[in-house]
Amino acid sequence: MRLTGFLPPDAFWAMNGRMDQQVRDGAGLLPLFRINSWDGPMMLGSWQLDGSEGGVMHGNAFSPTGPLVEVVTTTQDPREVARNRWRASAGVPHNLEELQRQDAVFNALHSEQITITAGSSPILFTLWPATDAWLAAGHIGGCGLVIDAQRKPPQPDAVTLSRVSDVEPLLQARRNALKALRGEA
Repeated sequence: MRLTGFLPPDAFWAMNGRMDQQVRDGAGLLPLFRINSWDGPMMLGSWQLDGSEGGVMHGNAFSPTGPLVEVVTTTQDPREVARNRWRASAGVPHNLEELQRQDAVFNALHSEQITITAGSSPILFTLWPATDAWLAAGHIGGCGLVIDAQRKPPQPDAVTLSRVSDVEPLLQARRNALKALRGEA
């Protein structure tokens, strides 16, 4: 990707408004989940425009400090989504050999089974613990859930999830963060 310029505010916010509407339209089909006890910033995280993946970001994604946890709902295999998120930290593979090596490393990582409550249901997750981070992948209903926890996050056994009933506060929080990042706040 090559960045070629700066979008004027009107054009940027019009584009962002269209994306927000796509999220609103898809949020009823792809249930989003949040961490119950989170008292820090929270906003919409990743969102695939095909409706296959959406997340709630806990923490400040635009700052290099403080815990950062994204709870991702996906229509894909949650183990593959977790592996792809791990791969982003391991480095992008440049050829098939590197890709296969990374797959082998991920498959050899220590994992364990844990239970995390989502709504009122105990959900079995596969947990990949690390020193200051962890990944977890499980299923709820017909969807997968992935928790990508980085930068000294809460311990997995301290996490409970609830379904997001209204996506609008998450969109507003993301808009506010983008305004600050763009120097418009």
